[in-house]
Amino acid sequence: MTCNFLFSQFIQFVYERVLNPSYKTRLDAWQTNFCVKLSKTILEFSDPLVQYNIGGFDLLIPFSHALPIFFKKHPLYSLNLGRIAKYVHQKYNNLCLIDIGANIGDSVAILRKEAKFPILCIEGDDTFFPILERNAVLFPDVYTVKSFVGKVNQRIGGNSVKDSGGSAYLTRDAGSENTIEIKNLPNILDSYPSFLESKMLKIDTDGFDCEIIRGSSDFLLKAKPIIFFEYSPFLLSQQGDDGLSIFSYLQNHDYFDLLIYDNLGYLLLSTTTDNLSLLEDLHLYFLSKKLERYCDICAFHKEDTELFNFIKHEEINLLKSL
Repeated sequence: MTCNFLFSQFIQFVYERVLNPSYKTRLDAWQTNFCVKLSKTILEFSDPLVQYNIGGFDLLIPFSHALPIFFKKHPLYSLNLGRIAKYVHQKYNNLCLIDIGANIGDSVAILRKEAKFPILCIEGDDTFFPILERNAVLFPDVYTVKSFVGKVNQRIGGNSVKDSGGSAYLTRDAGSENTIEIKNLPNILDSYPSFLESKMLKIDTDGFDCEIIRGSSDFLLKAKPIIFFEYSPFLLSQQGDDGLSIFSYLQNHDYFDLLIYDNLGYLLLSTTTDNLSLLEDLHLYFLSKKLERYCDICAFHKEDTELFNFIKHEEINLLKSL
């Protein structure tokens, strides 16, 4: 056995005993404390890749990534995307899904646990994209694109920043010598014509979500996808985006019905894009929470009103069963 192999096995051992409940319950308090301290020591020198099971699939994930902590503390975290996709697939058996801000491929695992359909994963970060590529080979009909996505094709001054939780986002800096290429979704889809009529669009880009939607008008008019996107008023404000104007934009594209979830995966409420008073209240509430709280919004085209009502009914029943 090589030293690298033994080291990777040791790292995996420590990782599981800190973050895997089935192991952690077998450890005494002092043993758990020792593993936690050892984990912090490891991270001072490197951030190795380990295996973590999501949706029944063993994905590679950075040792420091916060996903396991979220999954342990919040059992519904991110699973709403998979449930919704399952219901959409029942209506559209030719479903294709576009995942913008795919990170390391965790959404793919959640989606594939529920149903099988082609997925186009788009991720621009230099650290996460190679991991996404390695995880994508576990799944048939999953395609990866390295790109940041925005409203228009351009180069901006700025940097890609990773936070301690495992997400990456862009910061604008007009005076920066470093420039980043941004593409809009239609430009990317020119190279992937089989996704031009995708019936689901998932966006998680830490403040660029509304820009991406605004830059996808032709795609929305043609495909009329169900749109599942992150809505973080604080991060939107950091990008100079008012946020609220996205609802009139969606309404102008015949999107009316909305399901709104908190960032832990729990359904908050349903409403419509023209209920601006309620949407303004929600915006101000989440703005006051800054990075602590935000919401995920699932928007339905008027042609999918029946599907919206069905999913809403199923999601309410899920809440009642908890």
